[in-house]
Amino acid sequence: MCLLIHVLCALFSVKGVKVIGHDTTVIYGENATLLCQLTETDESITRIIWMKQTREKPIEERFFAIRPDGKTEHQNGLGDRVQFIGNVAEKNGSIQLLRMRLLDDGIYTCVFNLFPSGAFKTDINATVFARPVVIVKGEAPVTGGFEATLASCVASNAWPAPEVMWRLGDLENSLRTETNHTVHPNGTITVVSYLFGVPFKHLNKKNIQCEVKHNTLTEDLVINYTINIHYPPESVVIIPDSPTNAKEFKCVVDSNPEPTIYTWTRDNKSTLYYKDNKLPVPKLSPDFNGLYICHASNQYGSSAGSLYVNVHTGESIFFIFFL
Repeated sequence: MCLLIHVLCALFSVKGVKVIGHDTTVIYGENATLLCQLTETDESITRIIWMKQTREKPIEERFFAIRPDGKTEHQNGLGDRVQFIGNVAEKNGSIQLLRMRLLDDGIYTCVFNLFPSGAFKTDINATVFARPVVIVKGEAPVTGGFEATLASCVASNAWPAPEVMWRLGDLENSLRTETNHTVHPNGTITVVSYLFGVPFKHLNKKNIQCEVKHNTLTEDLVINYTINIHYPPESVVIIPDSPTNAKEFKCVVDSNPEPTIYTWTRDNKSTLYYKDNKLPVPKLSPDFNGLYICHASNQYGSSAGSLYVNVHTGESIFFIFFL
C-alpha cells in the first residue's frame, strides 16, 4: 500500500511538467536564439542537455550541456558558437547560436533532466534563410538581325532559391527569357534570368523591370532597367541657336553611344574653329555664306549633316538644312 501511494504521488508531481520552446527563423550569418523554459515543477534540475539534428549531420547528436551550477560543456565542434543565455535557477535553458550557417538548419532538442522524475524535452525547429543579393547586369548589343542578350537579372547566394522574373509590358511578345540555377558549395543558390531579343533600334531606352520573390523579403523586390541598344549615327542635323542672331551652330546626332569625334568643314573654305558638336558663329554677314558640314562618328560608324547659310546685306538670313 505504501509503495502504491508513493508511485501515485510521483505521477501526480510530474503530471503538469512542461518544456516550452519556440521555433525560430534566422538569416544566414546572424544569431539564432533558441528559447527553452521548464514549467510546472519544483523538482531539482540535474542537467540541461541540447541535442541537434541538422543538414550538416542528419543523425541526432548531443552538442551542449548545462550543469546545475550554470557551468557548460561543449561537444561535437560548435565551440564558442554556442552561448548559454538562460538561468538554471529560473528553469530557463535558452541558448544562442552565433553566425548561423545553412548547415545549421535543423531540429534542436532541449532536454531537462529532473530528480527524481527523469527527462522532459521539446523540439525546436531552427530555419536558416539566406537573403539574395540582387543586381541587374546590362548589355549593349549592336543593332542587327540576330538574337542577343539584352540584360540579366541576378539574385545570388540565396536560400531557398529565389524566384526571378521580368516584367516586360508591351514587349512581352517580342522578347524571351531563360533562367539558370547554380548551387554553391555552402548550399546557397544563385538564380539568373537572362533577357533575349533581336536588338532593333526601337528597343533602345525602353523601360522594363526585374522582379525577385524570396522568403526573406517582406515585399517583392522590383528593379527598373532601361534597355540599351548601340547603333551608329543615323541622322545628323545642324541647328542654329537663333533663327535671326545665331551665336553658334550645334550638331545634333541620333546615335548610341553619343559620337566620340566631330569634324566641322565649310565648303571650299579654310579650317573652322570648333569644340566638339558646337561651332561658334561670328557676326553673321555675307562672308559667312556657304555650306557647313558636320561629320559625327562613334565606334560603329559615321554620318554627316549639312546646313547652307545665306545672309543678305539687309540682314535677312536663310538656313537650308540637309541630311
